[in-house]
This record gives sequence, structure tokens and C-alpha cells, in this order.
Amino acid sequence: MKKWAKNPWVLGIGTTVIGGVLLSLLLDWIQGIDWLSTFKNVMRFIFNGVVSFLNFEIKVWWLLIAIAIIVVGLFVVAKISGSQSNNIPPTFLQYTKDYMLGYSWEWTYSKMYDGKYTISNLHPVCTKCGMRLKQGGLYGTEMECLRCNTTQNWEDSVEYDAQLLIEDNIRKNYSQNQ
Repeated sequence: MKKWAKNPWVLGIGTTVIGGVLLSLLLDWIQGIDWLSTFKNVMRFIFNGVVSFLNFEIKVWWLLIAIAIIVVGLFVVAKISGSQSNNIPPTFLQYTKDYMLGYSWEWTYSKMYDGKYTISNLHPVCTKCGMRLKQGGLYGTEMECLRCNTTQNWEDSVEYDAQLLIEDNIRKNYSQNQ
């Protein structure tokens, strides 16, 4: 069965209309009246209602006020629904630490002008003490911890690769929750 047919509103209104039509036909048959008389009366009532509505004299200023009220109402609804959705921070903002490519990484997020977030302040940290690593050594090929004096080899592309992995983790693990 179609999804709309399972809707409780459709079921309630549909059964009421169908039941009313069947009951009307049954009563017309019992009373010996032409069984389409009720249908004719209902159609005549609807036709007269539409004709009366179309012949109703309306002033232009009534129409302008009605349009203004509708526009203001839609604006208020849009602001309320927009402010409610903007107050809820995305869940991926809690994801700020990970271990990948042989380093522990920490980062923050910055909100851009268009409302999207970007990874900022991405840096490796010491796996022993958690201090931010300093790039050093000959030609900047090592990362060293100033607190516990551990060093690790460093390649220039590691930071970019880590950012790509972080973005992929966010896309896979958090995009379905948004």
C-alpha cells in the first residue's frame, strides 16, 4: 500500500466520506427516493457555494492586508525555524583528536562566513606527554617534543594527508547525523 494511504488523516477522512456516501445511498434506497438525489443536492450546494464566493465583492485594501499578513507570517515562521536549527551545533565539532599516520593529532574548527566549518590549528602532539610537537632537525625533517625530548621523522605531506583523513572521517561518521 502506498505511504500516503497509510496516513491517519487520509484513513480518517476517507472512511468518513466513503461511509457517508454509502449510508446516504442506503437511506435513499430504504425511503424509496431516487438514489442520486442526495448526490445532486450536494453537488448543487457546492456549485452554489463556489458561485457565491466568486461573486463576493472584495475591496483591494482587504486583499493587500491579507497578502501583508501572509508575508509577515511566513517571515516570522522562517526566522523561528532558522534560529532553532542554527542553535544546535553539529556533532562533529566534538571530534578534535585522533591518531593517524604515526602521530597523535589535535585541531579546532573555525566557522566560515557561509556557515560551514573548516579545520584549523591542526598540529601533531607527543604520544607520551601530549605536548604540541615542534618541527626541527636538519631541513625540518623531524618533529620533536620539548618536554620529553622524543623525535619522530616528518614528511611535508603528512599534515595535508592528516587533514584529508580527518575530513573523510567526518564525512563518513557524522554526515548521516546532520
